[in-house]
Amino acid sequence: MVQSKAMISFQVMDIVGMRGKTYYLPDHVGFYSTNSGESLALDLSQNINEILKESIKKRGRASMAVSGGSTPKLLFEELSLLNIDWSKVDLTLVDDRWVDSNNEDSNELLVNTHFIKNKAEKVNFVPLKNDAKTAKDGIPLSEEALKSFTMPFDIVILGMGADGHTASLFPCSDELSKGMDLKTKSLLVATKPKTAPYERISLTAKSIIEAKKVFLHLNGSSKLHTLEEAMNISDSSKMPIYAFLEHGLDIFWSP
Repeated sequence: MVQSKAMISFQVMDIVGMRGKTYYLPDHVGFYSTNSGESLALDLSQNINEILKESIKKRGRASMAVSGGSTPKLLFEELSLLNIDWSKVDLTLVDDRWVDSNNEDSNELLVNTHFIKNKAEKVNFVPLKNDAKTAKDGIPLSEEALKSFTMPFDIVILGMGADGHTASLFPCSDELSKGMDLKTKSLLVATKPKTAPYERISLTAKSIIEAKKVFLHLNGSSKLHTLEEAMNISDSSKMPIYAFLEHGLDIFWSP
């Protein structure tokens, strides 16, 4: 059963060292925790399972955007085993580096390796990277490729860096204000972070916030400290994750 934000809020295991762990989060931010990354991935996959099936039942299709990095690998493996009509699910990335799809730093490669297999082989995956020379040049092609998706997204799964960035919306990027503009008509933005390699392509904050369900998938105690810092600073230009905490999302966290 999919849990609403009210139901999911502050269901937390009794984990040593987590005293005062969520006092700084707004009431409208959901928080769910287990004591391992494996069990967290399983629980999150079951929530996603319910949402996708319900969307397919109501509208005939479902749409989802997922993040890269090491954290979602276990989740992708669990998702690949779900008994869903994956041919009716449109999948893309929250962001990607502007590198070849066989590059070890490519989020597209990550999804192809850990997600698109087993029962999920027939998912309609539309990567963000294309043959354009730069991410900025590639945005029109990428946005055109995503026009077939049911919008807004049914599900967006975010990650978060130690600097409070999410997607490829980096506080050090000159393009941050463009990516965080909630009045933009653009689905995607090209960014060049000063503290991370590669030019990148990313969903805009608006396209993420408009999703029907936004999950923030985190592992490690340091991520809780980052969330607390973001709430204390309360400035999305310094820690972009704050914009999404302010709007509301559901956090899935494990130590």
